[in-house]
Formats: sequence, structure tokens, C-alpha cells
Amino acid sequence: MVPNRVRREAGFKSGDRVEFKVTRGVVTILPKPPVTEDAGDTLTPADARKVRHGLKQIREGKTASWSQFKHELGL
Repeated sequence: MVPNRVRREAGFKSGDRVEFKVTRGVVTILPKPPVTEDAGDTLTPADARKVRHGLKQIREGKTASWSQFKHELGL
């Protein structure tokens, strides 16, 4: 628990999430970014690359209609 005086001087509010880093005996307190409920919706770097690749294909006109896509899959 961070003492009230220290928390106020550092600009933290009660309930703020913090991260402690220790380097050669010095403790640094850093704010932790808020965790949102949508955090699970964040793309991984690999997924972001796939999305960028797909958008590039769309810009280049490399698309297929839904019926053409189903036909290619044999549906």
C-alpha cells in the first residue's frame, strides 16, 4: 500500500493500478495502463499482419464474390 502523501505527490489516486520496478536498490512506481474489457479483442501482431495483407488485396482488387468463394470450396 502506498502512503497517502506519497500517492498524492506522485499524482496517483486511490485504486490506481501501479507497477513497481527495482533497479540497483531504487524503487520506481509507474502507472499501469487500464485494462479494458475489450482487451481480448486486441489483435496479435500476427493477426494484424493478416488484416493488413487482406486490406492490401482488397485495394488491389484481388477479391471474389461470395458465390464464387463458395463454389471454390465446393459448397
